[in-house]
Amino acid sequence: MLVGHSYGGLVIGGVAKFLGERLVYLDAYIPQDNKSAFDIIPGLETIYKERALKEQGTEWLVASYTPEEFGVTNPDDIKWMNPRLSPMPWHTHDQPLRITNPKAKILPKSYICCTEFGNAQFKALESPADWDYHELRA
Repeated sequence: MLVGHSYGGLVIGGVAKFLGERLVYLDAYIPQDNKSAFDIIPGLETIYKERALKEQGTEWLVASYTPEEFGVTNPDDIKWMNPRLSPMPWHTHDQPLRITNPKAKILPKSYICCTEFGNAQFKALESPADWDYHELRA
């Protein structure tokens, strides 16, 4: 079983041909063949442009969301998270993913929607009946 959260949905979609018997998308991007994250998430490129680091030599990085932006309020959790958050490379989101292995396309899939954030990705699927769908209040 491969589990991907957020951007990790693209990662598990890309490596499914090598690993896994089931793909679980935890409030994650759902990959589409030959499309990038910017292609499948409307407005994401604008958000990344706003969050891009401006210092010379770091322009290729995008700042992580803060614990508070992730909805974390416990001070101990925030203290634990802060040193573990790191910027994300810009090109992970603008390069299309190729899904070429037929086995990867037919693996069983589950989507877990964190209901506080919605499930636009799942609703956009052409054939959601092929997926197990669950909701998590988080």
